[in-house]
This record gives sequence, C-alpha cells and structure tokens, in this order.
Amino acid sequence: MGLTVIDYYGKQISKCGYCKGIQCSISHGMHTYQMTPHDYQDLIDRGWRRSGHYCYKQDNKMTCCPCYTIKCDALEFKLTKSHKKILKRMTRFLRDGKKERSEIGGTPTINNEGEGDEGQSGEDGARGGIGDEIHRPNIPVKNINLEAAGKANKNRQKRLTGEEKVARTLYEKSEAKSNDPAKDTDRSQNTCDGVNLPCKKAKQMRLERSLAKQAAKCVSPEAGMTKTRKCPKNPEKSLRDFIDDVTNADRHKLRIVLVPSTKNNYTERAFDLYCKYQLTVHKDNPERLTPNRLQRFCYNSPLKHCKTEDGPSIGFGSFHQQYWLDDQLIAVAVLDILPYCVSSVYFFYDPDYSFLSLGTYSSLREIELVQQLASSVSSLRYYYMGFYIHSCPKMRYKGKLCPSYLLCPEAFTWHLLTDEIRSKLNAQKYQRFNPEVLAKDIDEFVEADINNVLLLVDQNTCITYNDYIQFSSNQILDRMLDILRSRIYKEITGEDDRNAIMEYGKLVGKSLARRILYIKM
Repeated sequence: MGLTVIDYYGKQISKCGYCKGIQCSISHGMHTYQMTPHDYQDLIDRGWRRSGHYCYKQDNKMTCCPCYTIKCDALEFKLTKSHKKILKRMTRFLRDGKKERSEIGGTPTINNEGEGDEGQSGEDGARGGIGDEIHRPNIPVKNINLEAAGKANKNRQKRLTGEEKVARTLYEKSEAKSNDPAKDTDRSQNTCDGVNLPCKKAKQMRLERSLAKQAAKCVSPEAGMTKTRKCPKNPEKSLRDFIDDVTNADRHKLRIVLVPSTKNNYTERAFDLYCKYQLTVHKDNPERLTPNRLQRFCYNSPLKHCKTEDGPSIGFGSFHQQYWLDDQLIAVAVLDILPYCVSSVYFFYDPDYSFLSLGTYSSLREIELVQQLASSVSSLRYYYMGFYIHSCPKMRYKGKLCPSYLLCPEAFTWHLLTDEIRSKLNAQKYQRFNPEVLAKDIDEFVEADINNVLLLVDQNTCITYNDYIQFSSNQILDRMLDILRSRIYKEITGEDDRNAIMEYGKLVGKSLARRILYIKM
C-alpha cells in the first residue's frame, strides 16, 4: 500500500532568489521521505512544489515575491510565431548543422526572444527550483515499519475513499465552471504576449466559422452564392508536425530519451553537463557543485514509481528527459508524471547550444509529451510549469504558453491568465484570482479536522491525533480532576505542537491530512 511520509518543518525564512532580498522569502516546508504520485498531485494543486525530497509552499501574503502555481492546457495549446521560429531553427540546425548569422558571435546566454535562457529555465534559473533544504531530517525512516503502518491504516483508507472521490468531483466541477469559456468575460482580452488585440473575439469567431465551412464544403459561405472555392492548401501545422519535420539526410540526429529518475541512471556525463550549465549560466560557486548535490536534487525523488491499469504505460513517478544530439548529451529535463499532469521540476543544458533556445524548446517538447500521454490517458492533459512570479519580470515568460491558468491562493480554483489579471498583479503583487467573494476552499481544514490528522508516533504505530490524545490522557490524566485537564494537556502535547499540526493541516487540506503520515516521534 502506498503511503506518503513527511516531517513538517513549519515556517521558513530565507534569501529570495528573485529579488535577491535578504531574509524576505517566507514559506512553509517539509521533508518527504516517500510520496505517492496521487498525493503529490493534490499537493501541487494546493500550491506546493518539490525540490528533491524537500516540499515547500510560499506564503504569498507575506513573502516578497508571491509565487502562483501555473499550468498550461496541453490539448488546447496554441503555437505562437516565436514558438514556430524556435522549432524551425532547430529543424534547420539538424538539417545542415549551421548556426544562423544572427547567432554567430552572439552572447551564449541570450536568445532571440530578448530573454536569457536562464529566464527560459524557471525558478532560480530552473523551472521547478533547486534550493538547499533548510533542515535535514533526523528521523531514521529506514527503521519505520511502513508495512505495519499501512495495514493499520487500511480500513481507515477504505472509509475515506468515498469522501475523497466526492471532494475530487466537486473540485473538478468548480474548476470546469471557472474555466467555462461561455462564462469567462476575460477571454476577449487574452493574449500570449500580454498585448490586447482589438476585437479579437469577434474576429476569431468569424474566422473559425469561415474556415469550418470551407473545410466542410469548400464553397463560399455567403448565402445564395455557389461559386466553389479552393480548400486551404497549407493548413496550420501542429506541434507534432514541426517536431516530425526531419529526414534521414539530416546532418544531425536529435534523440529524446525518457528514463526513470534513479541513482542507477546517474552518469559523469550528466554531472559534467550540470556543472557547465551552473557555472556558465548561473555563475554558481564551484565548491557547491558536487555529485551528491546533483543526485540529491535531480535524481533522488520521494515519488514512488507505480503503474496502474488506467495510467500511462510508463507509469507515474519521476523521470529524466534526456536530449542527445548525435552521441552528445546536451540537455536534461527533470519531470514528474502525475495522474493529471506532467510537472516540470528542473532543466539544465549545454550553454554552447543556447542559440537553439533550449529552455523554450524543451517546454514545447514537454507539452508534446503531455499530448502523447493524453492520447491514452484522457485525464492527463496539463503541463505544470512551477511558479509564475509576476513581480519578477524574467519569470513572466511562462504566461506566454497559451492557454495558461493560475491557481487562486485562497479558493484553490484555476483562472485563465488574462491581461486583466496581469494588470491587477501590476497594481498589487498579491491577488485572489477567484472573483466570487463567498467562494471557499472546498477542502478547507477546520479546528475539528485536527482529530483526523494521521500521526506516525513510532516505528510501528500510526494513529489519528484524537486517538493519540486519548491514549496519552488515559495514562496520565485518569486520576486528575477535570479542572486540571487542560493544563496537563498542554504538558502532554505542547501547545506549540498542536499549533504546528493545525498549521500543517490548513496548508495541505483535510483530505491529505487524513492520508499523509505526519511524523511525531
């Protein structure tokens, strides 16, 4: 039985990797010893992200640079001119092996879009973020009998399954409602580049109607006219069409290989590539670049690889998407494949090939991966890009993948990224995206839910918080007067301990608080 086991650290204050401020980045963190893909999917849908085994969630109301979870609907994804330019540039390079004149002698870390590839790569220079874990776990998890804990929790999990299905259904309905095009008054203002186009909605509707009629009948759409028109000779190419535009005569061959993220797949070649990237692009301290650091953040994953009947053939878990140019490893993308999405964790590449805009190119290939997986698993249709940080201009590029949605930090509903939302973020960096004042978190954790938090109290025992308190009370308080119970209760559990569990429950939601094992030893 799969179980998620965590050690909650509480509030964390550190240096900000975006505004470079000192002790102004405020978040909450926890170490995940192991984690099921389903639990992690629910965590990122509440604003959490992982870096190795460390999971964190920004306190957007208090932190210097609010971080909003962003995702792209891969099945509705639209290529921009800039995307097509990058795809064609890769095709030409593979065909003849030559750089374009505009790239010869250029600055390695700058691409033609006016952004450094460090900007194209995400958090702290990478999509998902790679930062040191503030604490180190001190619980010998290898001595914990997870099998016994799982058996003890088996009946409880069965009872909760029905409740969680209902919660998931309500969540999906609320998400569908918030993304309903008929009810979205902001769609007429949506653009990929943050620029309003006049009358876009009306023009788009007329164009779509015209194309649909021409494709169906190849005749003039005007009433009373019978003149035959030619069907479009060059229909718009899809992302797959651009990627497949290769021949056997090409000078170079690009292979993309998907392998599990495990220590067994670690190589010195990958480490050399990682060091070259960190030193050239991020000016990292060479002393920090060790094989252990790379393995800890990019190879070690708390996600347990698993296969299900209704899942993809490769299963769920953590993977590396390796980019091989002929026999040379030029890039590695660290990905998590989850029940509803492919989540980008980290990306590093050879700076010598920055003229290919590998940061953006890899994002397009990851969207195409989602499209492939969705062909057999219809629910797996989203591409999660980490965090959208509007207050940091170089991080706004993620909003150029259309359509993109931002997670409301209060109601945990998804909202199309429009120019109206961008304007609001320009005015105030913290925003509640859900316009309905009464809309609440459907998985809200309240005071009474603390009794259902699942605790791991020793190597063989997992019980609810309520059972834990009763167990402790029976041993010490049976002979005490009722008037003294609350005072002694604090001595048993500690008020700070209860507050920490309450804080944790509100951050993960009541459903996860019932499933995840919270270490209390």
